[in-house]
Amino acid sequence: MKNNILLIVLLFSTIGFSQKAALTIPANQSVEVDYPGYNFYTATLNNQSKQSINVAVIDKLNDTQVRGFGLGPKGKENVMVEKANKLVIQNQSNSDVKVLVSIEESGPMPEMPDKEYISFTLRNTSMKSIPLLIPSVMNPNLSPNSRSGVDLKIGQEIYFKQGGKKYVLLKVDNTMEDGQEIDVPELIKERKQELGLKD
Repeated sequence: MKNNILLIVLLFSTIGFSQKAALTIPANQSVEVDYPGYNFYTATLNNQSKQSINVAVIDKLNDTQVRGFGLGPKGKENVMVEKANKLVIQNQSNSDVKVLVSIEESGPMPEMPDKEYISFTLRNTSMKSIPLLIPSVMNPNLSPNSRSGVDLKIGQEIYFKQGGKKYVLLKVDNTMEDGQEIDVPELIKERKQELGLKD
């Protein structure tokens, strides 16, 4: 694993301002992308494979997850990574996956006024992947039996899909607490009952 990490850092360092690389992640392994020269950067991930991958931003000091999500086959997402954190891409499938990674340096993250953002966890307690829509943020695909940390602004809506249509799963508000854990399958079940939707 250390060789993989070193290769990624060196590869990104030699390309210049437009940092791009194609990564092949072996079966049941993960790679870490760390760019210590940037205070804050955005990583664009393009999953070129037919398998889902897990993406997480990890605190380098205590090795805890700051935020994360599942990225489905052929999925594309942007991930914010601060200097104190590292990006970890995990392949839990039994075959290699290819991921295109593009790094772009950004300015410092804007200050978040107290209670404007809520940090909570979306938990998938089921054995199936659950795709969600978070407009203007990301479209996470929650892997089975997984937890995905998010930092969302008050008023942000999260949607789930049913029959080709999208429905509001929840809206972030002041009643939610930092560190709260949301059981997504259970909440979807409740919302379907409220909306009169059938599985």
